[in-house]
Amino acid sequence: MKVLYCNPSFWDYRLPFYKKMNELLDGKFYVVYSTKRYIGREGLLKRIKNELKDNALPYDNELMFNWKKLTFNSVWTGIPLPFGIIGIIRKEKPDVLITEGFFQWTPFVLLCSILFRTPVFMGYERTLWTERNSSKMKIWHRKLTDKFIKGYLVNGSETKKYLMSIGVKEEKIHIGGMSADSEGLRNDVSAFRNSIEFNEFKNSVINTTPKSTNIERGKGLVYLFSGRVSVLKGADLLLAAWEKHIRKHPNDHIILIGYGDKSEEMKIKYANEPSIHLEGSVDYIHVHKYYAIADVFILPTLTDNWSLVIPEAMSCGLPVATSIYNGCHPELVHEGENGITFDTFKQESIIKALDYFHHVDLKQFGQNSIKLEEQFNTDNSARREYEGIMKGLSQR
Repeated sequence: MKVLYCNPSFWDYRLPFYKKMNELLDGKFYVVYSTKRYIGREGLLKRIKNELKDNALPYDNELMFNWKKLTFNSVWTGIPLPFGIIGIIRKEKPDVLITEGFFQWTPFVLLCSILFRTPVFMGYERTLWTERNSSKMKIWHRKLTDKFIKGYLVNGSETKKYLMSIGVKEEKIHIGGMSADSEGLRNDVSAFRNSIEFNEFKNSVINTTPKSTNIERGKGLVYLFSGRVSVLKGADLLLAAWEKHIRKHPNDHIILIGYGDKSEEMKIKYANEPSIHLEGSVDYIHVHKYYAIADVFILPTLTDNWSLVIPEAMSCGLPVATSIYNGCHPELVHEGENGITFDTFKQESIIKALDYFHHVDLKQFGQNSIKLEEQFNTDNSARREYEGIMKGLSQR
């Protein structure tokens, strides 16, 4: 059986997943993607081709319709018009098509599904929370599209709830999960913790405390935030709560890696707060060093379908805390086992979550995180998606 995944663009964390799918399908899993979406990421284009080889199908001629200027543009600025994708699908003659979401390339993939009588599955990840403001027109469009979809390959239960809320039949929804490159990251973290660089790096990040403060070096917990330092990630609300948290736990530190619309404002506001460390953008090859020196991972996001940094942190053996607005929390964050959830809009809820980790066995929580994450690693997520496709094809 030949499967063609039509995915306009994706990051390198999907490569191990695609390779596993190809293994399960005996070398007949192909991915077509638009090279126009990788401006500034040319290195990733080379890696995709090197990793997937002949199973990678780059599409070079995607057009974008810029509705503001009413002109055709080759840069990703508007509505995609991938006319050439029809020719690629005709040439490849797949037995199964997979598309991403209800828009982007999906209308063209559905046309091919009808023309060539090929079943189509949809990868989808939105939730009731992220789609709470969807217009009636958008919902109508999704219900219409559903009539042509054989099955949905979703991340978790929150996405399943949303699809069922708009009328999608439960038997069409198959939970696969979204996997990070957890094995590679975990190995990097383990190696770094045992290296001579570990203490030097940790001291360079958090042991910059002025002697005039009441913080004792080497004591307290180190919390880590990774993501955009932005309003949507709740970074400002987290640090506002942190100011109250350190009154009770003055030896704690929090590290934020990433850059966003709140970065410069936060740097100025907390310039004299020795427990807050805004590291800015960090190249992915160095991210494992921050996971290695952290005791707890926290993400106060206000809107996320399935934050990959949560399973990443879990795979590294970290207890985790995230908001109830993160679509992955039902599967990955279990209070009393490996972490806690909180409501970012309620400051006391954040403070309670921060304090929570001073009263649990962090080592045991970290081990539990590793076990829970294993269910959503690359191999298991790919196998569930493969089984979802097979089950979907067997249904009338």
